[in-house]
Amino acid sequence: MNIVLIRWFADYKDIIKDVSGKFKSGELVGVLGPSGAGKSTLINVLAGYRTKFADGSIKVNGVERNLRQFRKMSCYIMQDDVLLPHLTVMESMMVSANLHLKENMPLDDKERLIKEILINLGLLETADTRLSEVSGGQRKRVAIALELINNPPLIFLDEPTSGLDSSSAYQCISLMRTLAHGGRTVVCTIHQPSAKLFEMFDKLYILAEGNCLFQGPVAQLVPHMSREGLECPKYHNPADFIIEVAAGEYGEDVIPKLVKAWHVHMAEEKRRKSLEMSPGSDVSGDSSVSKSSTVTVATGGSPRSVQFVVLFKRAFQSILRDRVFTHLRVVSIAAVGLLIGLLYLGIGNDANKVFNNTGCLFFSLLFLMFTSLMPTVLTFPMEKLVFIREHLNNWYSLKSYYLAKTMADVPFQILFPLIYCTIVYFMTEQPHEGLRYTQFVAITILTCLVAQSIGLLIGTVAPSLPTAVYVAPVTGIPVLLFSGFFVNFDTIPNYMQWLTYVSYARYSWEGTVLSIYGNNRGPLHCKQERCIFKNSDDVLDAMDVEESAFYLEGAKIYFDCFVLLLFFIALRLAAYLVLRYKVKSMH
Repeated sequence: MNIVLIRWFADYKDIIKDVSGKFKSGELVGVLGPSGAGKSTLINVLAGYRTKFADGSIKVNGVERNLRQFRKMSCYIMQDDVLLPHLTVMESMMVSANLHLKENMPLDDKERLIKEILINLGLLETADTRLSEVSGGQRKRVAIALELINNPPLIFLDEPTSGLDSSSAYQCISLMRTLAHGGRTVVCTIHQPSAKLFEMFDKLYILAEGNCLFQGPVAQLVPHMSREGLECPKYHNPADFIIEVAAGEYGEDVIPKLVKAWHVHMAEEKRRKSLEMSPGSDVSGDSSVSKSSTVTVATGGSPRSVQFVVLFKRAFQSILRDRVFTHLRVVSIAAVGLLIGLLYLGIGNDANKVFNNTGCLFFSLLFLMFTSLMPTVLTFPMEKLVFIREHLNNWYSLKSYYLAKTMADVPFQILFPLIYCTIVYFMTEQPHEGLRYTQFVAITILTCLVAQSIGLLIGTVAPSLPTAVYVAPVTGIPVLLFSGFFVNFDTIPNYMQWLTYVSYARYSWEGTVLSIYGNNRGPLHCKQERCIFKNSDDVLDAMDVEESAFYLEGAKIYFDCFVLLLFFIALRLAAYLVLRYKVKSMH
């Protein structure tokens, strides 16, 4: 498998400048250079991870690359091996197998293939260990193992030895060498390898300031530098020597000189090969193109229905095992529910404690909103990185992932409010009517779904986790201010009243008040001679809540539910479109 790169550069900033080269099957190629040389940019473009604002061509076996087909036969293992921490190694491998291999392939065959890969990578003993508990070297190998399921002919790696000790780094590069010699094309960037690692590469591609200084076998590097007047000291690691040269430690004029010399060398090679191919030449064929080894690709892909089922199961399993954001939430929701129930014990029907009761109801909405919003804001940015890596490596479609992610969260967004509302509703002695209880729970569930959708949108839009964590609570302030609890509608200035209609908390608060005090509840219990709120209608008037809508008594609460449902759908759709845009903008 030959990959030819010709003239690639960025329009806004020249990161890679007029480089060309060839990577052949059966060879382990190391892309070396100092920091800022353009190694990661080069590997990103080669792998098809970033092709926007690029000019030039990439050919596979002499044919212009079709990016869609290319992704099916290649994989890109990034420097940051972000994996879902709550799955075991075997479970992660099975997800990869179910997404990559043919749907009708027997389970035993899949397990046999996975076991073979784990044995080759030395991961069999950790098969039942969660990814949050494996070492750094094992994580690197797991990231590689996940991509080997479909036996890709092309493997790209960005800094595979980053963060590894010398032993783990050697094991990693040794594995890459074995894979390459098995008939694959393996290209990896590496910052500063030891002499032992350096000798394991078959070919080198040296970059400096976005220019190619050398491409060829490892053994030819030192002689080439020597011909250009740069002698590698005895007993000096050639990798350290070439990095020092590329970093400008031997003079700033050395790099332009080496770039020019390499271009001259490449021109002479091209002229020589053209002469060899001319009529009458004793050499037949193009010596610049090697024969590609045949690599059997075991992939068959999976339909979107299968993708959805596999991804839904994975997402649901991850949520169940998340001790911080699932187990802790159950405990905290139950504990806070009991605390609120004890604090406001039995006040639900007391006419003199209406303001206390409405405060209890509003706090309940506030608490459930933020317990739904913040976990998503904190967890989704990491999941987003996993999605981008898997999606660009052709594991599944965006629609399958997003639908599975959305549906897997719904049961928990129903369960948590149900636990809290049941405790608070009956301890505070709200009306013991099935319809009111159902309406109250329905409003809180919809509020939680909307709040989680906002968290999903923020996690998708925000460029980093700290930004998302800061923005999330800030967005809640205007939403709560215009809910109607703090300021009545008539008190708000005319030019700001429209904001109440785009505040989902307004419909949540309105629906909550109506579920408790609306629908002809009747008089409240008054222990004293004089009570401010004798009837439930007085409470609605004080809260500036209208019970009727569309001239139908009691229909307003269903209208509020409908609007919250629209918020949920609109926000989920917005998050999907943003995620889709971000994926497309990478190309």
